[in-house]
This record gives sequence, structure tokens and C-alpha cells, in this order.
Amino acid sequence: MINVIPRPRVAVEEEGFFEIPSDVICIRYDRRLGNMRQCVACTLGLISEESCYSDISFIYSEKMKEEEYLLKVTEAGIKIFASDYNGAFYAMVTVKQLLDDENKVPCCKISDRPLYSWRGMQLDESRYFFGMETVKKLIDYMAMYKLNRFHWHLTDDQGWRIEIKKHPLLTEIGSKRKGSQLHNWQCFDMSHSPVEGYYTQEEIKQIVAYAKARCVEIIPEIDFPGHSLAAIASYNDLACREIHSEVPDFFGGKIPESRGEKDWNRALCLGKDEVLEFVYDVIDETAALFPFPYFHVGGDEAPTSEWKKCPKCQARMRAEGLKNETQLQGWFTNKLNEHLKAQGKIMVGWNEILAAKGLDSDIVAQYWISRNGKNVLKHMKKGGNVILSNHKYFYFDMTHEYCTVKGTYYYEPSKVGIKGKSVQNVLGVEGQNWTEWTPTAEELFFKFSVRGLALAECAWSRSRDYNEFLERLEANKAKLDKMGIYYGEDWITLQKNSKAKKKAAKKLGLTTKNYDCEYELSVSK
Repeated sequence: MINVIPRPRVAVEEEGFFEIPSDVICIRYDRRLGNMRQCVACTLGLISEESCYSDISFIYSEKMKEEEYLLKVTEAGIKIFASDYNGAFYAMVTVKQLLDDENKVPCCKISDRPLYSWRGMQLDESRYFFGMETVKKLIDYMAMYKLNRFHWHLTDDQGWRIEIKKHPLLTEIGSKRKGSQLHNWQCFDMSHSPVEGYYTQEEIKQIVAYAKARCVEIIPEIDFPGHSLAAIASYNDLACREIHSEVPDFFGGKIPESRGEKDWNRALCLGKDEVLEFVYDVIDETAALFPFPYFHVGGDEAPTSEWKKCPKCQARMRAEGLKNETQLQGWFTNKLNEHLKAQGKIMVGWNEILAAKGLDSDIVAQYWISRNGKNVLKHMKKGGNVILSNHKYFYFDMTHEYCTVKGTYYYEPSKVGIKGKSVQNVLGVEGQNWTEWTPTAEELFFKFSVRGLALAECAWSRSRDYNEFLERLEANKAKLDKMGIYYGEDWITLQKNSKAKKKAAKKLGLTTKNYDCEYELSVSK
């Protein structure tokens, strides 16, 4: 068996091995493929030299599609055929997975290309700030398994993590909170340890360059108009009423309700022109940092209660001929889309935004919650594209019993009613790592590592076999170990003896919503 994840389209094993030099690799390449020295350095980590007698030859083939490659390994060397840098890079990623401890690659012939163009992984850093090294490790993991879209959730109610030079209070105030709610949505336990941190624009440029060399595009998410409490805490006049507030230390409504706080769930005021200017300022500075096509504006779970009472929001609605607050958000969403299109960007938003009528069809909807499923299907019929992140299959912050490895692995668009011609409007799939209950990098990698491999195969491979996947997973654990990716015990991640796990967790007093991670980290190691 060729132990590669995701499963290649066509793979033929042959006799023999090619031994890659341990110091300097000689390569030959067509410059139309891009910087192949960088490609080798990012995959094998070795310095390469050009030579007529090459260990690895990169050959341009105009017949191949984007990201497609043909890999031929013989005892004489390695030949890679591709039409672009990405295809050549993925061939080298395959070589890296095949490489054994003695620097030998088994002879084989592999012809491969992806099922979807969007093979995504999301990281929420608004709740907890992980820093550059963790982000780079995630990008390395993504690159190793041919995931190519890093959805970087940089702002939310609990933290603002990106420097905006025109509005410095966003990081001076918005990047800090005094504590955190613990365990799960129903829990009232609190940590009083401060949480803070943000990325400077120079740090973001470094991460962007690092990702670009590894064929990973970064999609920043800046949430508007809801999930904006960190911004409102920084600039109180962004809301309909100017009320002093702090960056929330809670993740759910039960905590502020128990404290008697009435004004905790607020959105940006959509009736103030100066709020629009603020949003444009943030978009402009952020978009300039990310030289990739897509920009995510969130748009989910926006509270409308203040809009209903706000004179300026109501005046906006009358001026624009809007019948209700849902249409008001739709008007705002279209304004953001126009602004982003002027900069050559494609807007992405969570599928709640589709509740508004008259939304531009070129907006990409990220489909996560089924109660808005009819709107997604209507959007697709109008030609709108979607990214599939359905909660049951791709929310890796959930327990392994709720969002199972096998469920992620065998996911198909038909599971949410997407069939026939509409499948053409599916850009791909994406796994979500929300971090309300994930304060450490170790927990983060445990939660997504194995399910992320299932996601990679779901996104890349047309033909899938779960039992064979488990065999290849076992062979890849040594690779994860070398990368410092913590993947946990099979009996937890693969749902073996789950009743015993529940019973043991209950004895330890662990929370039912998060016990698999807590039990794994506290007992099994």
C-alpha cells in the first residue's frame, strides 16, 4: 500500500527505492513552474542545486490542470510533471510522505489531482491567541496533507487580533480581556487569567509569505456587523447607543444574564455613515495584507434589537426602502461586497446572510447551519457559490462522538440536499476550529489532527475507503510526531469503547460537552 493521505487518484507500486541525498539535492526544472528550489526547501527542508544530472526533475506539462501532478519514482531518480507550482509542490508533498527514515522513496507512479479547489481549515484566534509558531505549524500540517485554504478568524466579541493602524484602540483595548468562561456553554465557572495578544501587520506579512510558499491561501475573517463587541469596547460610538463596555470574558449569554447585564449582545450601528467608513478602513488595511482572492466578513448571528429602536437605523431603512432589519443587514452586506469587488476581492459570509432578499449572487456563502438550508439552495440556483462546513461533519471543536472521523471522511454534498447541477457551485469543504473551549495549542491539535486528515481526503479524493484510510493514518502518525502534532489515542478519536469513556469521564467530574479532550489530556497521556 502507498501510505499517502489524501488518497491519490491513481497509484502504482513498483520494485525498488530511490535514495535522496541527505545533504544537497540536485534538481532540474522548467522555470514556468516557478521557484522549485523553494518548493524543495519547503517540503524536504534540504538545500537544492541545479544540475544536469538531477536527483529530481520538474517537467512542465501544459496538458495538466491546476494542482495536478504526475510523479514517477525510479531507482535512477524522481520525475515530476505539472503545469504550475502548486502541482509540483503537491508532488513533493507526496514524496515527503513516502520518505522513510533512511531517506528512501519507494519506486512508484502516481497520477493525482484534487476533487475540490477549496480544501480549507479554519482557526479562531479571537477567543484565544496562539501566536506565529502555532499558526506556522498549522500551515505546515495543511501543506503536508494538501489543504490549501486557511480561514483565519481574527476578530470576534472576545478579542481583536489584527493591527489596524488607522484605529489603534482596536488592539490597545480590543485585544485584551480580563478572563474567560470555562468548560462549556452551560457552565458558570470562570478563569480570571487575562487573555491578550494580536498580530502586527509585519507579522502578518511574514505568515502570508510562509503560507504562500506552501500553496496555502489565507482568507481573513473580520466579523461585521455582529460579533463586534471587542470593536465596540474599543470605540463605543460604533454601536447604536454609546455605552461604555469592556471586551467580554464570557462566551455565552448565561453569564451576563446571571450578572444582570442587559446590553451585552450588540451589533454595529448600520445607520451611521461613520460606521461604514470605519468598516471600510478596516477592510482596506486588512485586504492590503492578504494578496489572495477571498475576504470573509462573517455576518452570522447579528442581533437586531438595537436596530429596531435606533432612529438612525430606522432612517436608513426608510431612505433605502427597506422593509425590515433583515433587509437592512442585506443592504450593508451588499455595500461591503461592492467595496471588496472594487479591490478585486471575492466576499465570503456565513449562510445567515442569505436571509436577506436581493443579495448579490457573486457572494460566496459558507454553509454551516441547516436551518438556513433553503436559502443556500436558492442562492446556488442563482449561480452563487458555497463552501460546505456543515456543523455535524466539520466542527472539530465538538466532541469526536458528535463530529466523527468517519462522518467527516464520507461527507458528500447530498447529505445537506445539494444535488444535480448545484454540485458545480460547491467550491469545496472546510473544517472549523472554534476555540471557546480550546485554550492551548495541544488541545487544538488534538481536536483537529485526525479529523483534519479525514477532511483532507474528503476534499481531495474521489474514491474513498475508510478502513484503508485507517491503515494509512497509522503509517502517518510518525510524520505527525515529527511535526509536533498531537493526535491522541485511537480509542478516543476513533470512537472505540465510547461508553467506557463516558463512564470514566463522569467519575472524573469532567464536562459532558468537552470530556473527550479533557479526559484525553488529563488521563491518557
